[in-house]
This record gives sequence, C-alpha cells and structure tokens, in this order.
Amino acid sequence: MKKPLLYLLLLLLSANIFTFWIIFDYFYLGKGEVSFLDVGQGDAELIQTRGGNILIDAGPDMSIVQALNKSLPFFDKTLDLFILSHPNKDHFNGLFELLERYEIRAVMLNNVFYNDSQYQKLLQELAEKDILIIQGVRGVKLSFGGDNLFVIYPQTMVSSGKDPNEFSQVVSLDLGENYFLFLGDISASQEKEILPSLPENNKLRILKVAHHGSRYSSSWEFLEKFRPQFAIIEVGSNNYGHPHPDTLNRLSQIGAKIFRTDLDGTIRFKEKMNKPIQQ
Repeated sequence: MKKPLLYLLLLLLSANIFTFWIIFDYFYLGKGEVSFLDVGQGDAELIQTRGGNILIDAGPDMSIVQALNKSLPFFDKTLDLFILSHPNKDHFNGLFELLERYEIRAVMLNNVFYNDSQYQKLLQELAEKDILIIQGVRGVKLSFGGDNLFVIYPQTMVSSGKDPNEFSQVVSLDLGENYFLFLGDISASQEKEILPSLPENNKLRILKVAHHGSRYSSSWEFLEKFRPQFAIIEVGSNNYGHPHPDTLNRLSQIGAKIFRTDLDGTIRFKEKMNKPIQQ
C-alpha cells in the first residue's frame, strides 16, 4: 500500500475514533455527574449535565485547573455557569486561572460589596470580559437539559460588607434519583433558615458539608431534617481544626457515610449510581 493512501486511511480512522469518543462521552458518560474536586483547603464542585457544565466555587489556587483537566474531556473548555458561593479566597482565587483557560459564559453571585482587594479585582475582570452576571438569590431556578438547580438562600443580594459566610449561596440540584445540597460556608443559624426549603422525597441525599466541617455548622436540627446518606467534606491542610470531631460525630450518628477530599481525593456521583466513585 502506498504511503499517502495509508496516511489517509489512518487519518480517517483517527477522525472516526475521535467522533465516536465525543458521541460516547455525551450519551453515556455525560448523562449527569457531580464531582467534589480535591483542591486542598477550599471548595470546588463540578456539575456535568446534558445541558452543560456548572462549577460551584474554584478553590484557593490554580489546583482547580488540574482538577478540571481530570474531570472534563480535553476538548471541553467551556463552563456554562460559574457559581460563587461567597467571596472568600479559598472559594474564588482559582477563578483567575480559569478565566485565562476556559470560556465562562455566566457567573452567579450575590455579593458585590465585599471590601477585599482581590475580590474587587475579580469583579473588574469579569466586567472587562463582559461576562453575564446572574443574581444568586432565593427563588432562582435554572434548568440544564432537564436537570434543575435551585437557589434557596439568601433571600436578597448582600448590600453591605457583612460576614460573607453568613450569606453563602445555598443551592440544590435534582439529578435523576439524587438530590444534592451545597451549603457553602453557612453556620447553624443559616441552616435553620433553610429548613422550610428542604424537600420531602425519597431521593438519595448528598450533602456538601458546610464550612469544611466546622464545629459551628452541621447542627443536629439541620441534620435531623435533611438526613443525608452521604456527607462530603471538602478540606485540606489547615489551622482551623477542620473538620471538627464534634461535626464528624454528628454526621456519623445521623447515619451519613462521610467522605473527605483530603483523605479520599475527588469524589464523584454519577446519575445512575447510588454510591460515589473515588479518584
């Protein structure tokens, strides 16, 4: 066989394999997945749906880039929505790197007044890139290919320099038979406020534990109402005592199976599976 013909056949074969890979990934691997990413002492959760990619928080540094590279196909460099739970550096610093490497179509936040120079720099960069800003307040509902994401806290945009933890966006996600609740860094007092918004259903309940397992979150009142089957603590090396033994004890007593990114790495839940995959 002549070399030009052989090269052409190899090129066509490679193209067919690549096309099949994309189709397979979309119809079989892309049906719905939530990954709690290992980014050290910080938060980052990737939601992959039929309708697009959603990232909640971006961790403290460029480790988010490596985490996304392991979680998204190499050809997928689009984040359809980025949700910033609140303007603390361990939740937003990694976004600077992502803005250079990914197309980010929209950002949802609820606080533009927090007086932190790095955060104000981020807001300026979002404005310069003309990225759509969505207000993340209770009542907002977003649908991605049949999967629904709800904002259940806070009630309004933050209008002053109050403690950003107290106004963390709390969002829920219905994904097939799974129900995910992402709490940001709220404390027990805010957990009490969201109790009326928690659903009564038979879905598998997965909790992103508030504030890296702080002793001031995951109260008995909240846990007894929500009763998570799985509790994910996103945490790294720190001087805050996270996660606190009292919190771990409450989660265990309520019957939740606990996973930690510092011990278990990235933790993934697929739409059709009732247990996580550790990476």
